[in-house]
Amino acid sequence: MGRTIPSFRIAEAQEMAEWKAFRTALSKHDKAVFDDMLGIARLYLSASSEATRPSRFEGMGMAIIFHHYRMLARSLLRVSELRQEGVGK
Repeated sequence: MGRTIPSFRIAEAQEMAEWKAFRTALSKHDKAVFDDMLGIARLYLSASSEATRPSRFEGMGMAIIFHHYRMLARSLLRVSELRQEGVGK
């Protein structure tokens, strides 16, 4: 029996190809930002593969959201630490 859902690596490549027209319409700077953003999804391939969602973009979107949330949480923690140390007063 074959899989009904392709591996996430293949699905990610297909999804990125489908966003090519959108990417093409962006400025040169924004293309780099867009590529960086979609590249974040590769950091969480294993987690996205385990989710086995019918929509390819769900796993990629969650990976991107999770990564940015994690960065934000770390930044807020660091700001709190700096305030406690009295930096910026």
